[in-house]
Formats: sequence, structure tokens, C-alpha cells
Amino acid sequence: MSRHLENVIVKPGKRPGKRLSKSKVFGSKFAKGGHATNVELNLTSMIDVFVLLVIFLIQQFSADGDLLFMTDKIKMPEAANYEQLERAPVIQVSADEISIEGARVATVADIEGEEYWNIPALEEKLRDQKKAYEMVRSGDGEGFKGDINIQADKAVPFKIVKRVMYSANQAGYFNINFAVLAGAGAPSDSEGSKTEG
Repeated sequence: MSRHLENVIVKPGKRPGKRLSKSKVFGSKFAKGGHATNVELNLTSMIDVFVLLVIFLIQQFSADGDLLFMTDKIKMPEAANYEQLERAPVIQVSADEISIEGARVATVADIEGEEYWNIPALEEKLRDQKKAYEMVRSGDGEGFKGDINIQADKAVPFKIVKRVMYSANQAGYFNINFAVLAGAGAPSDSEGSKTEG
């Protein structure tokens, strides 16, 4: 009698016919038991693969990167003699505004009529960056170098550039570099070059 009940009470789901369950191709789908449901990962191999991936990405990383923010508003002057720029804060001076690291700090129209030399908003922003740099690098033993890059439009009057330089100097940035394009007779590097100021 127990044998009769086994055939009557079955689990719900798909059941193949006798011929399909013996098939080499489809029979494994309907095989009963024998397969473990939990599969363990070999972490050692996976960690090795990730370490190789990280090493590859680090080697491909460009340490030079983009040092300048190229915009249509600024047409940089050309120079025949220059050196490669190093990473430092960038002050952009266009015909209508002054910005640092892409954030506008003043407009040229506002500062043209002022009598004093410095640009207070620019000077304050530069001092904040200097303090942040000193806080981050305090344990390195490497002091603040005072490097700054000025990316000025060639049509901007020197009076404005002079005030930007004075503000940078007052904030503690004494090593001022100007971004230029490689001109006639210059080596093949086309942008990101500097002249010492």
C-alpha cells in the first residue's frame, strides 16, 4: 500500500517522461539530488586578480594630468622658451573675470576702478588654500613651496595681471609661473608650459 501512495503524492513541478529523463542532453536537468547548492569561492585567486588589476591601473595613471583649465575665454600667449609646468593652484584671468581652480572670485570690471593693488577675494581664497595645504602636509616634512600658475589671456591689460601677481605674493605664493603655448621655434610640447615670473 505504501508503494501506491508514493506514486500518487508527488512534489509539484515539471517532470519529464521516462524517455527524456534518460537522455544525456536533457536528463541532467531533472536528475534527483547529488548536486550541492552552495559553491565556495577561492578567495586567494580572486585577490590575486584584483591585485594585478590595481597594479595595472596604477601604472596606466598619468601623473601629469591636466594642469590647466582650457576655456574659450582665454587665448594664451605663445613663447619660444619654456619649461613644463608643475601641479600648483591655477589662477585664470580672462577679459571679464578672475577665477581660481575654475571658481570665479572677481570680475575685471569691478576691480578696474579700485585704487589699492590687491584683490581681496583672490587673496583670501589663496590663503585658505595655503592653510589647507599646510594642514594636509604638516607631517611630511615638506614645506609650502609657494608655487602658483597664472593662465592669463593675452589681451588682458598688464595692470590687471600685476594686481593678480601682487595678491598672490601677499597670500604667500612667491614662485609665480605663467602658462603659455609653444610658439615658433619651440619644442613639440604644445600646452602646459611655463615661463618664470
